[in-house]
Amino acid sequence: MSFDDATRRQLGQRLKFECQRRNLDLAELSERTGLSQAVVSKVWRGVLKRPHHYELLAQALGQTLDAMLAIEQEAATLATPREPAQVIALPTIEQTIEAPRAPVTGRCQAITIAARKGGTTKTTTAVHLAGGLARRGYSVLLVDLDGQCDATEWLAPEEVDLSQQKTSDDVIRYERPAAECIIPSTIEGLDLIPAGPQLDELQSALVGQWGAERRLKHLIAPLRARYDFILFDCPADVDLRAVSALMASQWVLIPTTASTLDLKGLFNFVPKVLKYADPELFNAQLQFLGVVVGRVKKNTVMTRESLQWLDEEFGSLLFEHVIHESTRYQELASHQALIYETSPDLAADYEGLISELLDRLALAHHADTRAGQEG
Repeated sequence: MSFDDATRRQLGQRLKFECQRRNLDLAELSERTGLSQAVVSKVWRGVLKRPHHYELLAQALGQTLDAMLAIEQEAATLATPREPAQVIALPTIEQTIEAPRAPVTGRCQAITIAARKGGTTKTTTAVHLAGGLARRGYSVLLVDLDGQCDATEWLAPEEVDLSQQKTSDDVIRYERPAAECIIPSTIEGLDLIPAGPQLDELQSALVGQWGAERRLKHLIAPLRARYDFILFDCPADVDLRAVSALMASQWVLIPTTASTLDLKGLFNFVPKVLKYADPELFNAQLQFLGVVVGRVKKNTVMTRESLQWLDEEFGSLLFEHVIHESTRYQELASHQALIYETSPDLAADYEGLISELLDRLALAHHADTRAGQEG
């Protein structure tokens, strides 16, 4: 059989089907074959013309290229002339996720910021989104749900004795009114419900208690009249704290980096999070806001290939604005500063991201403007 365009497309789809059926993502296939993730993606689409690339992928599945070509040849032979063999295009992640519905009504927009693992710029993103929105005139509340307390230490004023402060743990564990746990941050317009290290034991403390994942939603609800935005900085993975945030939110935002290790788990993490958008079992209001890529290194092959794969899989769900890597971010938390005050050139990344976020939410770019419209 000739290795023409039609054959390559059929073979690529067969390989993609077999890979996904065995839960092999691009990162793992890249390790097995020695091919970059971008090349594996091109094999799946039948773009590459050299059989060698297809052979490597078939070998990673424990098969031979000849055997897989024979399967496709048999399918073509069995098809009638009037009903040629059809290539079934497997959906991208973008195609498997429900498109955002009409903008959520109401003044307050609650956003869960969730990540599969640490080191994905989750807290940096949460802090800079919260601070950036406050700088634009929005009233913002950041709820720190991570027992590492990074966002809390970043934003809490030095004069506040955090050891005596009520935290998000008190809200969920003891059902304390959330308003009693709020402190002002170092940024005007941004308030904070701090975290405490005891949050890491929350899941074991509340295991088996019916409705524990809905406590935060009910206790945060009275605050919606006070804020334009409520952002939840969650721990890595999806435990009771993250689930509580998802139940209390209309949106979920997932930060990632362009590294192979982060992309490896992203493929499975998104559906894991979005199962909490099930209208019958969980939160009917929850929608996927998108993926934002951080720690992007300029002019590297790996970054270009990773961004290409993300664009192919997530499409419009991927934020166009990325956050570039800089050692400056490592210094900011210890100085309780944001990038906006220290590096205007780097701040353009987050300014662009916030503008894009507001566009996706179909919101006015200034709280005063929207207040005038609602009045």
